[in-house]
Amino acid sequence: MVGPMVNDSELERVLWRHTLELIASPRADSLSKLAQLFAESFAVDHCSIYVLEGRTDELVLQAAHGGKGGLGSGRLRMGQGITGLAAFHKKTLHVPNMQRDPRTVLLDGQDVVYSSIIAIPFEDENELCGVLSLQSMTERRYSTEEVEILEASQRLILALLHSVQTHETMRRRSDEVQALNELGQAMNSGLGLDESLELIASLAADALHAKGAAVRLLVEDGSLALATVLTQPEASFDPHYEKRISEYVAATGEPIMIDDIRVPKDPLALGASMVCVPLVLEDRIVGTLSLFDKIVPLGTERRLFSMDDLNMLFALSSQIAAEIEDIRLTGRLQELVRSEKSQGARLRELYNRSQALLQSISDGLMAIDRDGFVEEINAVGARILGRRISPNERIVADDLIEDKPPLRSWLSEGAQFSSRVVTLNTQIGPVAVMANLQPVMDGEQHIIGAVLTFREMGEVGRLVNRVIGVQRTFSFDDILGNSSIMEKTKELARIAAGTSSNILIQGETGTGKEVFAQAIHNASAFNEGPFLAVNCAALPRDLIESELFGYVEGAFTGASKKGRLGKFELASGGTIFLDEIGEMPPEVQVKLLRVLQEKTVVRVGGDRTIPIDCRLIAATNRDLQSEVDERRFRRDLLYRLNVITIEVPPLHERQDDIPLFIERFLQTFAERNGKIVSDVSADVVELLCHYRWPGNVRELENVIEHAVALVKDRTITRGDLPPHLAQIIELGDSEIETDSTFDRAKKSHDEAVRQLYLEALRIENGDVVRAARVLGVSRATLYRRLKQHDLLSAISIMRHSSHN
Repeated sequence: MVGPMVNDSELERVLWRHTLELIASPRADSLSKLAQLFAESFAVDHCSIYVLEGRTDELVLQAAHGGKGGLGSGRLRMGQGITGLAAFHKKTLHVPNMQRDPRTVLLDGQDVVYSSIIAIPFEDENELCGVLSLQSMTERRYSTEEVEILEASQRLILALLHSVQTHETMRRRSDEVQALNELGQAMNSGLGLDESLELIASLAADALHAKGAAVRLLVEDGSLALATVLTQPEASFDPHYEKRISEYVAATGEPIMIDDIRVPKDPLALGASMVCVPLVLEDRIVGTLSLFDKIVPLGTERRLFSMDDLNMLFALSSQIAAEIEDIRLTGRLQELVRSEKSQGARLRELYNRSQALLQSISDGLMAIDRDGFVEEINAVGARILGRRISPNERIVADDLIEDKPPLRSWLSEGAQFSSRVVTLNTQIGPVAVMANLQPVMDGEQHIIGAVLTFREMGEVGRLVNRVIGVQRTFSFDDILGNSSIMEKTKELARIAAGTSSNILIQGETGTGKEVFAQAIHNASAFNEGPFLAVNCAALPRDLIESELFGYVEGAFTGASKKGRLGKFELASGGTIFLDEIGEMPPEVQVKLLRVLQEKTVVRVGGDRTIPIDCRLIAATNRDLQSEVDERRFRRDLLYRLNVITIEVPPLHERQDDIPLFIERFLQTFAERNGKIVSDVSADVVELLCHYRWPGNVRELENVIEHAVALVKDRTITRGDLPPHLAQIIELGDSEIETDSTFDRAKKSHDEAVRQLYLEALRIENGDVVRAARVLGVSRATLYRRLKQHDLLSAISIMRHSSHN
């Protein structure tokens, strides 16, 4: 093979210029680009860049370019092969014909032997850093000038390597900061110790890309107890060796990295590599954190944990230790409060400790003495109340907290409660909170006070929203449709989202009313709060009231002993979406009207009012005005619901949008079924655009899913459509024309009926009762039909004309 087609000086300038560009903007693939640059500049078949790994004293492949076969296993021992010998002797080795050289060996996993190789070690202050290796399939001899250029390129490789390592270090620091932030946010979620430890293990494994994690805590007898272990579903875990290593780390206070501690022969068993760090809090070890098996891309060589991984885990460990101790201290808080106040210096020490803990927890906390006066309140509680309480201020807890029975009754009986909704009298008015009351006893089990912890209902609702997985994923950008009627509907919805008024969404089944509700919530001032959806038609008639408003203990047979929160309470600070509101029973409509008027709820079986602060969005496919006329829906409730009414148009009124839905559904179901379906025939599109779609978007989605599932080619034809469209398919275009004739006849009939109603109103001078009598229908029926034909305005016009 001949050398490069440019002269040596030009070659050196090209190498320097392009390498400096890579150094100026380092990326993860910068070394691979450098390998490509060397391969192309020297016209070789393969270029590899190895970096010395200090832990194992092995050369690890960092970048390569060219044909397969030169990679081997990705690791070389010092002295292994020509590249390993160059590293061992720190000397350039040039072998023009490898088949004649006795030092040539076939590496593990290598299936191609190159004819020539040149390996140039690069050093930093006489310390070996790695090797640059160029290989060719044919015999190749390098000139003295080329060797000098390659050896001079050591500085370029080192500079780029340092630049990439600095870039990687900065990325790791960013990941570390992000992991610390996520850990801090997660630990403030109010979880117990077990749940928090599982969360810690999960976050640590994610941060370092490990397959498993284990946390051990130091218990009173000085031993390390396994608190939690996290593994992938298919992996097995043997705690025996992990415990021995963790005990060593806890005893020495030093972190450790170790390779292959697996005992089972199963290749899926955890323990191919391990890193373990102590959890240290103020020079005191409280436990250990271990990670197993670095995750690497499929098919690549197993990587060990690095010092950067160890440093990052060590940085996380200090906060983890603090958080674990914080959770433990929270559990001891009630014990500290129960202690005798007369214990002097010891009590003062414990009191100072509890003060720090009081201000650090995320819930509001109020300490109450035996007479019902507030002794202490932390910063969170003061923020919720909107006021601070000075040490000399004597405030009765019952003046701040409304409950039945009052707190004094609970104190006198030494009773406790948990997850109870009480009302706080704050600076901005009544606020509902979820509260727990724990009595404090002296050594003789006499009541000396109590501790009340509480959390705003908005926070509780957001937690429930995360746990039960209520979806609120849609925004206005997700709503398909460019037709004028749809653009007007979306514009009205955007305006409505900027208000706090109740909203009524009307539309036929399958038009996407809940999609609009979620989009309005996400664009509103309530978007930080929960979004709770309730289908009034899906709930049994005798359960809908308890679901919406909650119930107290013993409200009915089978009720929970602790009672239950209603959806309105859980939605506090957010949005509650009542779908199919027209199906709500009349007796529940009365209670809903009171909730909307007074912004409070009364649980089933209770007599205490609980303030709520949430936005109501209702939806229905019924004509609620007709339901009012037929006395199936309360008129006053309708007025409360439809402060802003949004009419979602049916699909047949927005035919221009049907191709958009076809394209979206085609892509979605093709990906879901793993099929390549690229098009829909023109006659099918025309057919679908002329169909009336009684099921609207939901029916169209079903049709496309059916077609994608059955289609055999890449284009959907009429034969792929569902059977319920078969009649339209058989009749073809003539049926479309017949439908048009029918539509014209129907319009003529509707116009005749419209004129009949107008004539009846004219004869009776706008008197609806007498006009209904003339037509032989009820007053409510006539009102409904006048509304259907948009004739309600004609009543007042005819009445005005008769008076004139």
